[in-house]
Amino acid sequence: MSMRIGVTGAGGYVGAGLCGKLMDRGYEVVMVDNFFQSKVREVHGNKILWVDIRDRYEMEEILKDCDVVIHLAAISGVADCDEMPDKAYEVNIVGTSNIAWLCRKHGIDLIFPSSMAVVGDPVELPIKSTHPRNPLNVYGLTKWSGEEIIRTLSKGKFNALIFMKTNIYGEYDLDGRKITKRTVINIFVNKALKGEALTVHKPGTQTRDFIHVLDVIDAYVMAVEKLPEGFNITTLAGGECLSVLDIAKLVQKYSDVDIDLIENPRKRETYVKNFEVDVEEAKRLIGFEAKRRVEDEIRMHFRS
Repeated sequence: MSMRIGVTGAGGYVGAGLCGKLMDRGYEVVMVDNFFQSKVREVHGNKILWVDIRDRYEMEEILKDCDVVIHLAAISGVADCDEMPDKAYEVNIVGTSNIAWLCRKHGIDLIFPSSMAVVGDPVELPIKSTHPRNPLNVYGLTKWSGEEIIRTLSKGKFNALIFMKTNIYGEYDLDGRKITKRTVINIFVNKALKGEALTVHKPGTQTRDFIHVLDVIDAYVMAVEKLPEGFNITTLAGGECLSVLDIAKLVQKYSDVDIDLIENPRKRETYVKNFEVDVEEAKRLIGFEAKRRVEDEIRMHFRS
């Protein structure tokens, strides 16, 4: 009997591709989104339901018969959460509480993306899921809150897996449409394709780990099919620690555009030069390994 999987944020950057892949594998998928920043409104000809995760009663009515909920809906990113802190609280904290509560009531397993933003400035390397939490911004604070809400409400009631994910990049095709997002690598590639200079926020040496969106989608599918018992958190990383300047130079290597260093308008983020992330946790837990490499993906865009 096919599993019934609920996906919040189903029209988003990760959600749309994930829903398509789950359908391709024969799962029944219940898709919900409020279309705030969605990329699509239907997947493989199936319409996404308009629902807001802040509406606990309607969410429960729609998702109560699911076997698993993958809760992707969020105000994502440092900038958006800083600009809309009240909405970030309502969606990321209250909305996540609503989802975790209905999972508790109905015994539904839950998969949830946290973020490396919960770490702040790393004090232990490589970064593991057990790293102390010290978020520097609203986004990180809301994701940390989500972790603790799920940890508390899941105890003895449902299985929960949290992905402490790194920076996502890349694009993919879905139903004849290209799905992408304004992330640093995607922005640099698109600028270079237009012959525009790449803008790097000073000092440019700040590093992050980067993982391709299709690897992230693969990880969610593996999580559905190999969901461990109890409450678990794991890092989800590509295993490539690169600075923003490193990425700009990689794009420049294949496009020969200029690089401009400017002052960073965002102050509340980490500037560390080493952001190495443990990639063994997800491998041990669900068998996940990232397949795609940043330079290979960049090079593909500039093939003549």
